Amino acid sequence: MIEGYIVKYSGYLWIVKGCEHFDDYLIAYPRYDITNQLKIKSTSEALSIARNLGVIKYNECLKLEVPMLRKSEIEYVLDPFNRELWPRLPREVELIIEDLSSSELREVGLTGSYLVSVFLKNIKPRDVDLVIKDVNVGLKVYNKLREMRERGITKPLEKPGEFEGTDLETRIALLKSRVLEGVIGDVIYSIRILSCRESVKPICVESFEYFSGELVIVEGVSSFVMPYTYIAESKIGKVLVRSLRMRFSEIPVGSRLIVSNCRLERHADHKIRISLDECTVKLLLE
Repeated sequence: MIEGYIVKYSGYLWIVKGCEHFDDYLIAYPRYDITNQLKIKSTSEALSIARNLGVIKYNECLKLEVPMLRKSEIEYVLDPFNRELWPRLPREVELIIEDLSSSELREVGLTGSYLVSVFLKNIKPRDVDLVIKDVNVGLKVYNKLREMRERGITKPLEKPGEFEGTDLETRIALLKSRVLEGVIGDVIYSIRILSCRESVKPICVESFEYFSGELVIVEGVSSFVMPYTYIAESKIGKVLVRSLRMRFSEIPVGSRLIVSNCRLERHADHKIRISLDECTVKLLLE
C-alpha cells in the first residue's frame, strides 16, 4: 500500500503516507473518527490520537518517531484504485482526466473525503483528492492542468483552510504557482503524482542535525512528483531539499525560503537532504 490508501484501525480511518514503508508496518496518520464521523484536521491532533493508541514508534532506520500500523492488525482497506468504490465525481473534475485512455485511467485513484463518504455516510464530500501512480500519466495530467490554468479554467485556491508548517502569506503565495492544487468551477481539487507503484523500503538515515537558515531553490529535481525534491543553495552549500507534503510541491526556481528547525539528514546512500516536513517554512516575498 502507498499514498492514498485508507485503512481502518482501532476506530479510525488512517491515510497511508508516502511510498516508503517497512515489511510489517505502514506509516499512516488517523484522518477520520469513525464513531463520531468527523475529520481530524491537524497533524498535531492526529499524532496525539496515534500516541494515545500506542502506535507512535521510534524507528531506528528513520531515526524518528512516526505512527506505524502493523499490517496484520489492519481491519479494512479502502483501495483508491478500485473504481467500483468511487461515487460520481463532479463534472469539473472529469474534465481534468477526460483525455486519458482506459488503461491510463486505471493509474488514477480517488482518496480523501470523496472515497471516505462511501464508508462514512455523514462525511460530506468536499475536496476531490486524486492520486496517480504512473509518472507518465501524471505528466499528461500535469500538462493538462498547466494548460487549463493558463486558459483560466482553473484558478489557485485563495482561502486555504489551514497553513500548518508555514504562515498564511507563504501558504497563499505558494498556492499561486501550483496547478496540482486549485479550484475548478466551485470544486477544490488536489492531485498527487507518485514516484512509486508499490511501496519501497526507506533509505536509512545514518545521522541528522537541525538546520535553520535561508534556502534558495535553484533546481526543481522533482517538483511535481512526490516526494517533491529540489536543489537549493544554503550556508552549507548546495543541498537536496525534500518533502512529502503537497504544500511544498511546485516551488518556483528562485524562491527564497527561511526555514527553522528542519532535519538535515545524512543517508546511507551518502546523500544529504533537508526535510521540510517537520519544520517551519517562510517564503521571502518580493
